[in-house]
Amino acid sequence: MINSKYIYVENNEVYTSLNAASWTKFQELNKTVISIDYFKNQFYVILADGLYVSNDLEIFALVNSNYTQGYLFDDGNNLYVVNGNKIFNIQTGIENIVNLTIDSIEYIQTYFYATVGNLIYKSNDLKNFYLVKTNFDADMSNLRLLSDMNRVIVYFKDSNNVIYSRECTNTANLAYWNATTKISNNDLSLINGKFMYNDQAYSETPDYKEDRSFDKVVKVKANGQSKVEALTSFVPSSFQVQWERNSTNQLEFTAYDDGSLAFSMLGVEAQIVFNGQTFVVKDAEPDYSGGIPTIAVTATHIYNEIGRIRQYSTKTGTLTYSVQDVLSFYLDNNPDNSLGFTYKVYGNFDKQQITDLGNNSGSDMLSQISSTWPETTIFPNNKCIGVYTHDAFTKSFGGRIDFGNNASEVKMTIDSTSIINRVKCIGKEKDTTDDSSDTANDTVTYYFDPFFVQDDNSVNTWGIHLGADVNDDRFSDVDSMKAYALTQLTPEPSIAIDVTYSGNEMPIPGEQKRIEIKQGNFVSFVSVIGYTWYPFDSTQTTDLEFENLTATILNSQSNLNNRLKLVQQLAQQALNKANSTTTNYISQTDPSANNTVSTGDIWTRVINSTTEEGDS
Repeated sequence: MINSKYIYVENNEVYTSLNAASWTKFQELNKTVISIDYFKNQFYVILADGLYVSNDLEIFALVNSNYTQGYLFDDGNNLYVVNGNKIFNIQTGIENIVNLTIDSIEYIQTYFYATVGNLIYKSNDLKNFYLVKTNFDADMSNLRLLSDMNRVIVYFKDSNNVIYSRECTNTANLAYWNATTKISNNDLSLINGKFMYNDQAYSETPDYKEDRSFDKVVKVKANGQSKVEALTSFVPSSFQVQWERNSTNQLEFTAYDDGSLAFSMLGVEAQIVFNGQTFVVKDAEPDYSGGIPTIAVTATHIYNEIGRIRQYSTKTGTLTYSVQDVLSFYLDNNPDNSLGFTYKVYGNFDKQQITDLGNNSGSDMLSQISSTWPETTIFPNNKCIGVYTHDAFTKSFGGRIDFGNNASEVKMTIDSTSIINRVKCIGKEKDTTDDSSDTANDTVTYYFDPFFVQDDNSVNTWGIHLGADVNDDRFSDVDSMKAYALTQLTPEPSIAIDVTYSGNEMPIPGEQKRIEIKQGNFVSFVSVIGYTWYPFDSTQTTDLEFENLTATILNSQSNLNNRLKLVQQLAQQALNKANSTTTNYISQTDPSANNTVSTGDIWTRVINSTTEEGDS
């Protein structure tokens, strides 16, 4: 697949662009293209002898020999061909005859926009087209539209055959257009071919290598200054790095006054560079007791500064977006992104619907992404925001967590508050508007009646736990709606696992490890979603937090010893009483010495048969 945001095809030549302005030649086809469209991650091409499909514009497969002319376009669900004043739906076979002889047509957000000469018309049904009153000049011809969710660009020639472009940032209303911009590359006509926006561009696959080495030089730069100094006066045992998935990303330390310039540079908004990543001091607490001045510092990762940028525009209505669309809307072509944030997307995300996107901050953007795509991990590389699918973020190097060997304590928190095993499903509404009637029809009808879906095994085990209605107008088919709703259930309690590592190993976010508790015959695979690490003090152990497991993982261990079976029974009783959490501490020492324990928590003390008497 062409990994570029913008694609333009004219005759037999393919051009690509990163910014919709600087087009470069990508390849020359061995076929003359009459029309082309990028539909459902494939190129559909009308050639002289029919309609073809291609994944890479190298190999073409014939779809239908009946289509040998026309202009291809799509609305995300259907592929169409327009020929003069006729519009044919290739999926349904329905043909509409309209009152326009269309030059080109594109589906933008919720409307079809057709160009005729220097005019633009819009329609919501491909039957009736209405003129859009624009601020266009008369000296424009052969308009071609390009939409990338953030804006619409029109390319055209003037009477002197010079190519220009104009932008409209309100994609819901193509009335007002910005001033013209001359296109410098006159090798392209940019008005006879077809523009396509590739919303799958830059879905990258990360290349992971196990590297636990780190730069031991800590640097500081004072707020507003360019000079960077090495900081040597921090207390090694106080230096800790904390990370938690989509939440905490910071470091803390205490430094003492050694008379160095570096110490004097410590203060709020100063920058700390550790292991190639920049952190911004948000909390600095000087202390002058004890004879030597010290300062306690908390610095958050610089990606949190994204909250300082805003997107003042709003995309009104409920529209369909990819992750790239959301990031591009806030960070590309936004004059308020003066801090220079960029982004990369790893893995393939489904498109989702969002209502009224915008008019808020960059932090709100990240929250929107996390809530819309719940399996997302946002992990930055300084000011480059990395957005990962679960699978893209997970990596395995064969690591193990073995209680009694390299783990001194394993804490399992069983939580039933998130159980959802029954929801009401509401699909797409039917359009019952009758334009010929003087009486408004307020009755809401659906393609199928709302219905409930549930996980029977979960209901039998835990009782009914109702969740919010799954209301999604993408679905007009019962089976598709049911299949989707089942994926929105949380049928089992979750088990959060927190491990106190016996060593001081540098943690790797997203690393998958095999966890084993031999005393309980418990084995599973879990991924790191949080940690506290002391890089300069090998005597302090690394604390690892792993992603939640479902309770069925624990229940399915068939060889649990009597002690662990008792623990499970007690946990089951606690879960059945109410929505609650129960923590099971598996260790040889009393957990209350190092943890805040609550009523109902459980301590499983492991008996070492070689030193103590007890049950084996």
